[in-house]
Amino acid sequence: MQTRDDPVPEQGPVWESERRGEAGFGLDPTGERLMPDAQHGELVHAEHLARYLLAAQLASGRRVLDAACGEGYGTALLAAAGTSSAVGVDVDGATVAHARRRYGLEFVQADIAALPFEDDGFDLVVSFETIEHVQDPEAVLAELRRVLAPDGLLVISTPNKLEYLVQNEFHVREFTHEEFAALLGRLFPSVHLLYQQNWLTSTILRQDGLREGSGERALAADLRKVASVEPGRELYTVALCGTCADAAVEQVVVAAGIYEAHELAHRLTDAIETQARWRGEADYWHDRWEQATTRLNAMALSRSWRLTRPLRAPAKLGRWWRER
Repeated sequence: MQTRDDPVPEQGPVWESERRGEAGFGLDPTGERLMPDAQHGELVHAEHLARYLLAAQLASGRRVLDAACGEGYGTALLAAAGTSSAVGVDVDGATVAHARRRYGLEFVQADIAALPFEDDGFDLVVSFETIEHVQDPEAVLAELRRVLAPDGLLVISTPNKLEYLVQNEFHVREFTHEEFAALLGRLFPSVHLLYQQNWLTSTILRQDGLREGSGERALAADLRKVASVEPGRELYTVALCGTCADAAVEQVVVAAGIYEAHELAHRLTDAIETQARWRGEADYWHDRWEQATTRLNAMALSRSWRLTRPLRAPAKLGRWWRER
């Protein structure tokens, strides 16, 4: 891939995270990037895999850029779909070094707002869950459009801020469905929207299907739904942008385990029990307060309290005089 600047060496420095990887560990999960080894089988893994499987349908024979590629698993998945070339770009040097060594593909350390590639250098640009991380989304989109061939296609996604309830410290700005569509429409002649939503599913599978857990093998299934979501209320918005934005793609479903839902139920139960315990303690101290107030009121109304009032006045005056 020809770049505007000197090419980044394929073999970079050995980062501390790589040394951990050689010892049987991967990059540390920080919440900013998916770590497929550490998070395999989780819902977040299924979310990311679904997006890359969608893009892989469009990758065959094309020059592909994976912008903000993270750990590199998605770039490898795209390359396996028969690309003519596949390049991953990420701003983090340790992540790029890890991806080069693990997948043996071309990975470049760069800011996606200033990509080191010539104009029109790619037929397909993929950028998932990236635009919400940058300070100037419009400048980043303009840069992605610059490196995209005139008849190329950008596949991009972002969480819908009306539905995405996680407080992510790495997000700079989140978009509604309408805001995202309007932003893309200002830079691309055609935008085709798709909708990513998570569901609880019930499946009946044969033995081999039940055992499948790699995410690499497609399972033939009769998919039905008993719940609906209106467009604009999806959890993630996925967009195909470019002159061929209406390119046909198959719908993608990736199932994760149910254990996260179980964990959520346990946490909810714990929260309810904690709330009940706090409420019990609050009720206890409220009762103690009311008892003390009742006793003080009774004492203030008592005959002895009224009779000793003249004696208390000089004591108050003395305290006031000493504290002057």
